[in-house]
Amino acid sequence: MANRILNQALLEEYLRALKGKKAVKYGILAVFMAMVFLAIVKPGKTQQISSNRLSLGAQAKVQTPLNLSINPPSEYDFHSRLEIENLRKSFANQHSELLLYQYTPMPAIFSQIEDGKPWWGLDGQVFHDSGSRSIDGLSEESRFINNPFMLVCANMVLSGYQYDNSKYPSKEDFALSGLPLECAPSQAVVYPRESREEITYNVTSFIQASAKIVDLPLQLGSAPFDVVAYNARDFGFNYAAVSPRYSQNINKTNDRPIEIAQYIHCGGSCGYNGGCNNMSPYIEGLHQLSLKALPAQALVYLWRARPTSVDQAPDFQVQLNFI
Repeated sequence: MANRILNQALLEEYLRALKGKKAVKYGILAVFMAMVFLAIVKPGKTQQISSNRLSLGAQAKVQTPLNLSINPPSEYDFHSRLEIENLRKSFANQHSELLLYQYTPMPAIFSQIEDGKPWWGLDGQVFHDSGSRSIDGLSEESRFINNPFMLVCANMVLSGYQYDNSKYPSKEDFALSGLPLECAPSQAVVYPRESREEITYNVTSFIQASAKIVDLPLQLGSAPFDVVAYNARDFGFNYAAVSPRYSQNINKTNDRPIEIAQYIHCGGSCGYNGGCNNMSPYIEGLHQLSLKALPAQALVYLWRARPTSVDQAPDFQVQLNFI
């Protein structure tokens, strides 16, 4: 923008000079100034902002609370980026009344998906870790890609457990145990007029079902979670914070806004030959949160532009309820 403004000013000065007696002198000076400026000033990096918008507040098409369809995970292995993006579009159109206009997956988030690559699997994540079987099961990232209107999600997978090796002598045996692969959301409700949503996770049922198969010495500490927020970024919300004032029984909140830089790419963390599509990068403030007690609540504020503090009124808020 600065380049354009200065260049326009120089051009106008040059044209004015042509009308006077010193046309040549001023013309040469204007050209010289433009050349010097362009040589020393490099274009700044442009922030990538999504063109997608939700119909919220005064623009809301829905005046009452809307229960979202919670779509189950699916298999992404070896599909193309176009297939994944078309699938996401179809899920966005499940609730077209929430769209201000036509939805298009944000390139900054999805354009680095590599065609024909596998994805981290839910079974692979829980039972096998990195290696050739990391891609086993339904694709774990599909939990979020298949649910575009769940703007902020809790990625809660069991951790810190112990199990009987005599009962499950191999990973293959343990994988058949029926251990829950994740704590999936039980309900998601959007309040378009109020620019907020609530997503509920039944952690009690998740812990109880898991405790039938494994020992949980850490109790609630066995159910840490990460905050996945690229759906918010896809709809134009670029900053987030887990509110320290209004969250309850959460071990970690944010004292400053966090830029949502999450996107999908092909990386090597899965240990599978050639790599796997998965989310990146690691963002300290959004990883390894845990619950102190139940019920708990993580209130996540979202802003389109960087706020002055985490207490600034949000453009949207997501309340993650843990019961």
